[in-house]
Order: sequence, then C-alpha cells, then structure tokens
Amino acid sequence: MGSIKTAMVVLWLTFFLFLAVGSSVLKNRVQDLERRLANINSSIQKDINDIHILKAEWSLYNTPDRLQKLAYEQLSLEKAKPEQIINYSALHFNYEDETSGNRMSPNKKALTTLVKAEVKKK
Repeated sequence: MGSIKTAMVVLWLTFFLFLAVGSSVLKNRVQDLERRLANINSSIQKDINDIHILKAEWSLYNTPDRLQKLAYEQLSLEKAKPEQIINYSALHFNYEDETSGNRMSPNKKALTTLVKAEVKKK
C-alpha cells in the first residue's frame, strides 16, 4: 500500500511538472506573439502617419498654380491664343440630329477660313 501511495505521489508530481513546464512554454509563446503584435501595430501606425504626410505633400505639390508655373518653366508652354481655339461647329464631321434624324453638314466655310489662317501663319 505504501508503494502505491509513493507511485501516486510521483505520478502527481510528474503531472504537475509537465503542467508547469507546458504553461511556462505557453506563457513565453504568448508573450512573443504579443511583442510581434505590438511591433506590427507600431509599423501600421508609422505607415498611417507616412501616408498622411505623403497626402499633404501631394496636395502641396499638385496645386494648379504650382503645376502651371512648372509647366511654363520646364515645358516652355505658352498660353493658348484665341486663334488656337475653334468653335465646335467648325469641326470636320457629320452627325445626325438625334431628335429629327436629319443629317446636318458642318460649317465648312468657318473651317476653311480657320485652316487658311493657320497655313498663312506657318
């Protein structure tokens, strides 16, 4: 009977030893995962802050006035001249009036005048 009690005590001690080692390993694993999660969250927060900064820079660098100034400086663009702008009716194509189905001819005289003016300039 004494040997059964000793065997039971050894069995219980072994069980609690495995339980203690297992819980220690599990605790270390959880702490490692928590550290990794904290690093990932901090990286996400840094990326969010970087995105806010990039959006602010994008807004600053893409203002119409700044882009226009750069276009004139870098591309040697000039402002549009009135003779470069044509009326829609002077475009060379035929189209149908959707309401009546009649075919309409373009304003050929205005187009011819525009083309002649451009040819004289060159």
